[in-house]
Amino acid sequence: MFRFVHAADLHLDSPFKGITAESETVAQALRSATFEAFDALIELCIEREVAFLLIAGDVYDGADRSLRAQLRFRDGLDELARHGVRVFVVHGNHDPLDGWASAINWPDGVHIFGGDEVETVEVEVLGKAIAAVSGISYRNRREDRKLFQHFEATRPELFQIGLLHCNCGGNTAHEDYVPCLPEDLTQVGLDYWALGHVHTRAVVSEDPWIVYPGNPQGRSIRETDQRGAFLVTVDDGGKVDLEFCPLNAVQWLADEVSIDNHTTIDAIDRALSTKVEELREKGGGRPVVCRLSLTGRGVLYPELLRNDGIGDLLIRAQESGLTDDPFVWVQEIEMAARPNVDLARLRDERDLLGQALSIAEELGRTPTFSKELHPAIAPLFEDSRTRKVLDPLSPDELHRLLADAELLCVDLLARDE
Repeated sequence: MFRFVHAADLHLDSPFKGITAESETVAQALRSATFEAFDALIELCIEREVAFLLIAGDVYDGADRSLRAQLRFRDGLDELARHGVRVFVVHGNHDPLDGWASAINWPDGVHIFGGDEVETVEVEVLGKAIAAVSGISYRNRREDRKLFQHFEATRPELFQIGLLHCNCGGNTAHEDYVPCLPEDLTQVGLDYWALGHVHTRAVVSEDPWIVYPGNPQGRSIRETDQRGAFLVTVDDGGKVDLEFCPLNAVQWLADEVSIDNHTTIDAIDRALSTKVEELREKGGGRPVVCRLSLTGRGVLYPELLRNDGIGDLLIRAQESGLTDDPFVWVQEIEMAARPNVDLARLRDERDLLGQALSIAEELGRTPTFSKELHPAIAPLFEDSRTRKVLDPLSPDELHRLLADAELLCVDLLARDE
């Protein structure tokens, strides 16, 4: 029997996308979050006495990796080497081999796979071979080889592992680097595919095991809930048991507060403060960064929009979240509430507003909705400065923008009644 840890997508020294924090306490926590999650990964390997650690790509956040990140990574691997834990690493699209790297002497027991061909390395415990790890790194960011086709099951007497950074199954939330299907990996004949690139943990298959551990630290509001790595136990018969181990230093969360039945602004303010305390508990002892959405329909809708009412409520919620430890930082209050107006009736009116609302409704139902809106938003994401801090908009986010545009039309074009 032996154990190993499967991790991926550390993105060391990554900025939290779309986050601004005036509080130095919050800013410092965000700056150190990916490093603290990595430290927790190292502690997990040592405490659970694993034989080796697998890292399936994107150790760093960019091809020109920071010196701080490289040295911190080396320190962690050095600690594992002192405890006899071997480490196997492949590089992915964020940290390909052709990126800039400092001259660093890696500890004994660390194997970083090259990018020319798949290598296979045997792992021994007490002089006995127990597993064979095969892997290959990205040579450049736009890796276009079908890397999975180069793997072979050459050690059938051992537990065979494939270490690969890829998009298995066409996950649309991530770029389609080294695309493959589960059956492409299954036919190779390995026992366990340790994958990276997809940031949400997933067990794609159990025969053979095809696994994504997700990233150890969420970096945006899209990456909510606990993040970590898999502790994998292999018994003497080759049976596999997976245990998810949370590692994230900061918790991303999203929640809602309804304006239904509230008739005063101070009531909504109290509801937001109550929600902040609920999220503090939900964070499980970790600092929380969250987005709150105001939902429902109510008489206070116009007042919330007047004189930046949402902005003032946000400041109040942020102050409330910083009163206790661990903190809750409310990054955004999203206005998803709706006024007490009958959009269906307004849409049927034969006027400019009715026509605008009808066009919006038709656009929202179009299967190619995202492509239809692309020309309007493309200039924003073609700017190199914004690409560094903004993720591409998801279909849900685009639909929210369309709904906001409808309400803006109502505010500007509706006749007084």
